[in-house]
Amino acid sequence: MSFITLRVNMVGGAWKKPRENSIEALLYGMEHADGVEMDLRLTADGEVVIHHDPKTSGGLYPESSDYSEIAEYSDRFEDLLSKEEFTSRWVDEGRFVCLELKAPHPSSGSGGGWFRGEPMRRHMSELMQKVREMIEHEGVPLSSTVFYSFDPVITKVAEMHSGDYRHARLMPKLRQWGGWNVQRAAAFPSFISTSVPRMLSRQRKLGAPMLPLALEYLEGWTRHIPIGASVGLKGRGLQRFNEIRKGHPVYVWPAPLEVEPRLLDAGLSCISDTMDSSLQYPGGLERCMRPATMPEIEGIRMPWNEISQGERRGVVQKWRKRWSWSTPLEELERISTANTLPWEAPRLIGHRGVGKDPGTL
Repeated sequence: MSFITLRVNMVGGAWKKPRENSIEALLYGMEHADGVEMDLRLTADGEVVIHHDPKTSGGLYPESSDYSEIAEYSDRFEDLLSKEEFTSRWVDEGRFVCLELKAPHPSSGSGGGWFRGEPMRRHMSELMQKVREMIEHEGVPLSSTVFYSFDPVITKVAEMHSGDYRHARLMPKLRQWGGWNVQRAAAFPSFISTSVPRMLSRQRKLGAPMLPLALEYLEGWTRHIPIGASVGLKGRGLQRFNEIRKGHPVYVWPAPLEVEPRLLDAGLSCISDTMDSSLQYPGGLERCMRPATMPEIEGIRMPWNEISQGERRGVVQKWRKRWSWSTPLEELERISTANTLPWEAPRLIGHRGVGKDPGTL
């Protein structure tokens, strides 16, 4: 963190971070990285808004408010999609978007409140259906987005309303109530009992195209807490992880700047909170914020959508060999078009566009 602060001060604060999940933030992330992650909620009057926390900074629950009441705190997903500079990169240039569907806080009164049940399923179904219809209208490729949620209802909801788009579960489950420390404490028993091999097995059974994974499973002493075989980013831990996942795509958060190179080098995707494009890695190493959509061709980084099919084939073959992907080469080549990449490609994704804001969950 000290390195990042020093760098920003050195450039005189030239980069001013936009508000998380704002249209400005998501446009920036989509331009400078391989894609973005965002959080979606459904307002009382049926608008899909981009907002993470259960309440706005003005103290309102989005799910029990009309959009006009929270417009100064949250942007509409529909308005983001109206920006050609966002949708063209998503549809035509191979960028990737993670769509997290947020369940309402029990005290909002939406989704059945503290009783949940069928009202929660209906609420999440309406949210997913609206989002799916909007991205279908834009022509978003099936391999360029994923739905996911901490709420376990996502599985049944997706079976009915995701269409041909795919989904994954976020684990361990985080509650919609309580501050960050309370949420982590409530999730701790699940963290202990849910090892990486177990999570991978569950995601594969769901047909999930990727595994969202907390860094705590890979780095530091916390990686030894879950019951079962531990994995890591170096030595035997990395070898074991690669043997278990067999090239299955993994998206890691958080991805601090000092850990990011090792994650990418291991063939993993990073969901980053460090999105200042002027930053370098500690030690002055050059940082590429588009490792997937700007692959190296004979030592020169070139846009994925501008290289030839033969060059894309060569890149995919190199990636498959380096990271031991299990997907047959023919399938990888089929999905590797000018506007789509393999699911396995290691990407750098802007968390909430440009990273989470201080003080948010």
